[in-house]
Amino acid sequence: MTQYKYIKSLNHALSFYIEDCVARGQSNATVTTKQYLLNLFLNWCLSKEVDFIHQLTIHLLEDYRRYIAAYRKPADKKPLSIVSQYHRLSAVTTFCDRLHYYDILLDSSYLKFELPRLGRKLPKVIPDESQVEILLNQPLLRGDIGIRDRAILEMYYATGMRRNELAQLNLRDIDWQGNMVLVRKAKGGNERKVPILPRTAFWLKRYIDNVRSKQVKIASGDALFLGKTGKRILPSTLTELVGRYLRRSGVSDKGACHLIRHSTATHMTNNGADIRKIQELLGHSDISTTQLYTHISISALREEYVKTHPFAITEQQ
Repeated sequence: MTQYKYIKSLNHALSFYIEDCVARGQSNATVTTKQYLLNLFLNWCLSKEVDFIHQLTIHLLEDYRRYIAAYRKPADKKPLSIVSQYHRLSAVTTFCDRLHYYDILLDSSYLKFELPRLGRKLPKVIPDESQVEILLNQPLLRGDIGIRDRAILEMYYATGMRRNELAQLNLRDIDWQGNMVLVRKAKGGNERKVPILPRTAFWLKRYIDNVRSKQVKIASGDALFLGKTGKRILPSTLTELVGRYLRRSGVSDKGACHLIRHSTATHMTNNGADIRKIQELLGHSDISTTQLYTHISISALREEYVKTHPFAITEQQ
């Protein structure tokens, strides 16, 4: 791939990399995030008089790590979370990986660079089945828009899909005969088919027949869920929508789409679902990620503990 050796500057390399990401079918959201994080890195490089690709070494990355660790946010003077630090550094190493692939970056010392380890935490709130039912009933007082929102919430809980995946659903992705939905624009560019419940299909049909038909415009295209303007609903709108219903229902004052995704996986696991099947449903490439999302609830753990631990059994006798 020696034809790319004319790329010398970091700015030129960034433009090339972004074009490469687009050519490989990465989503607009992914590309935008990468560009933002790498611009932060390039601006820091500029302050260090680092302008060229050959200056990308492990020593530079370690300097950037120390800068990020010492950085304080202007608004509250607090440090960046370990997750934010991870994302900033990961964006740089992925950038280096692609430049190395094209023989634009020849120094491979960056491969020794270790990203921060992310701690894994249980979510503070996992709604139980009865709480989810309360949540799903919240939109019914809002007329037509409430029917749309009920269909969205039902789809979330039935499939456990990500918010970007739900926002990108099209009418043709629903298999009404088999009660399945095709997730086309999944994370990593993969596709998967997931089942939906008959009750989910009921609310989808009610929304499509009675609400979407009133919203639809030329700009709607084949989008399944539409916003107030008649265009495809935005992921940010889904976050606001789900968060509002979670607070209104009293289920949780924090969290949104991801909390329902987690609830789906947790409830299915508690009811005996195989973790490999949950992995397929959620679209995880790594089983360890699925395990993070399928911790049993504390109440279920306590109940099982009392029933099975020898000392607990002795105390009950």
